[in-house]
Amino acid sequence: MIEIYENLEKSMLSIVDYKNILVIDNEEPLVPIIDDNNLTAKQRGEDMKEYTGDVVYVRQGTALRLGRAADLLVTVEPDIALNVTYGYRALQVQTKRFETVKRDLEMQFSGEELDMAAHRRVARPDVAGHPTGGAVDIQITRQGEAVDFGTRIGEFVPDTYTFSPYVSMEAMRNRMLLRTVMMAAGFAPFDGEWWHFSYGDKEWARYTKQPNAVYKQLNFGSSIFENTGEQE
Repeated sequence: MIEIYENLEKSMLSIVDYKNILVIDNEEPLVPIIDDNNLTAKQRGEDMKEYTGDVVYVRQGTALRLGRAADLLVTVEPDIALNVTYGYRALQVQTKRFETVKRDLEMQFSGEELDMAAHRRVARPDVAGHPTGGAVDIQITRQGEAVDFGTRIGEFVPDTYTFSPYVSMEAMRNRMLLRTVMMAAGFAPFDGEWWHFSYGDKEWARYTKQPNAVYKQLNFGSSIFENTGEQE
């Protein structure tokens, strides 16, 4: 069983694959995800609630593609919806998370190996997708409740790997449905977490063979938000 998980991990993109990708930011603002019948959002990250409360923000282009994915989803089954639980994460928060993990691991690793080991648990800030506003944690819900994905969203166990062979057929069907509509809308998947998809960041650029990423990491501040009165 351990060997299967190890082989799955080896097949995933790592920091080595995309750390040197060029970023040419298109300066899209962060916008709030507005709930409708087939797309909802509520912040689950306690470390972001002090910044944005329960509102989930993403880049404008990401928001548009989420709408497309939600529209595709309801053509499969009209009573299901997409639910976003995390989007933009302040670069300050990402850095704090990463440094905390590094401290936990510095007795086992050092130098580049320490960065690599920490990155497997929390993305290194300079390549992380959430601080760009392009990455989302997302699930499918039915009548407000998550469908079966084999693990809960945000549950970090080996079976969160998208292609784990140890989840039920129903869970795998739901994972593949989510993956299909998100990729059709222009997102790149991260197969280490069935719920994580991104557009515009370095991982997306590498996965989709783009010449550059279009979103850089953003520190929290009023200038990065669309002028909607949400932030001051």
